[in-house]
Amino acid sequence: MSVAEPIHIADNAALAEHCEQWAQVPLLALDTEFVRETTFYPIPGLLQLGVQGAQYLIDPLSIDAWAPLQSLFAAALPKVLHACGEDLEVFERLLGQLPKPLFDTQVGAALAGWGYGLGYQALVAQLLEIHVDKEHTRSNWVARPLSAEQCRYAALDVAYLPQMFERISERLTSLGRLAWWREEGERVIAQARTATEPEAYYRKLSAGFRLRGPQVAALRDLCAWRERGARQLDVPRGRILKDAECLEIARRLPMDINALKRVPDVDARRVEKRADAILEVVAAAVASAPDTWPEGVEPPLPREWGGRLSRLRDLVADRAQALDMPAELLARKRDCEYLLRTGELPEVLTGWRMSVVGSALLDLSDTFP
Repeated sequence: MSVAEPIHIADNAALAEHCEQWAQVPLLALDTEFVRETTFYPIPGLLQLGVQGAQYLIDPLSIDAWAPLQSLFAAALPKVLHACGEDLEVFERLLGQLPKPLFDTQVGAALAGWGYGLGYQALVAQLLEIHVDKEHTRSNWVARPLSAEQCRYAALDVAYLPQMFERISERLTSLGRLAWWREEGERVIAQARTATEPEAYYRKLSAGFRLRGPQVAALRDLCAWRERGARQLDVPRGRILKDAECLEIARRLPMDINALKRVPDVDARRVEKRADAILEVVAAAVASAPDTWPEGVEPPLPREWGGRLSRLRDLVADRAQALDMPAELLARKRDCEYLLRTGELPEVLTGWRMSVVGSALLDLSDTFP
């Protein structure tokens, strides 16, 4: 299959005109290019659409009327992407609208038994026997003008999605799993709309399970302060405090600038300009009442539960093998750990996974002393 030169859309009127035409097509292939080296949020550089054999490059630097594309994203026609996590962040940031119904070809390939976590290039080669050049992955997508090579690279990222969608759909239909693919897209959309609250971010730092009392309060509040600051200033979290710095400051609870500078893993020169704010957070945590201290970070499972975890994971592996499907797609280690801790299934093991593996995991867990 030869790929024609992409069609550029760089003004509001052209976008509106094309969106009206695209509303009549059977599916849309979507991708984005962005930069995110020095910012908290992705900076959109290009939106790519594949429609009936043609590829379109939409310039977000010269368009500001997005209502036609927002309406198109809400329309019933399938939206096909590959490994779409960061693309959804771009769409949410730029449009405030996510594409649905969503079909991720990386997920679809795994459901079809063709491999787990396959990149776009690898999947195109496997399903279509076509080599896709990935030379411009690290390009500066917000610099203008874009080169012809950049534009060709961007167009290729959507050129083969419709063909792969058809191949995967045929395979999943024959296996009775097509509805699973749609459900996975709905779940991804729901997750993308559920942002972690700043006060809950500390739970992501697994090494924090060793902290107690005011140390946990300090970790929670440092992470929340950092999260709000990173979002407000639009800088990576690590530009304010790194995870290791949050953990060590919370562990040692420094009360003055000299103590703060002596904390291991702290970049004293970088942290010094925010020292007053950091010390204020720590002091407030130390002075807080015990009944305001948050729950600690989840500790590792007790060592003696290792056998139980192994039995759950073996069950998952057996079910996955029977389905010719990656075990990671059915249930991850942390899903099994959640079941052991709570006696309940995590949300991801409901839906189609319930009959495939969820009920069996629950039954097995009930046999544990």
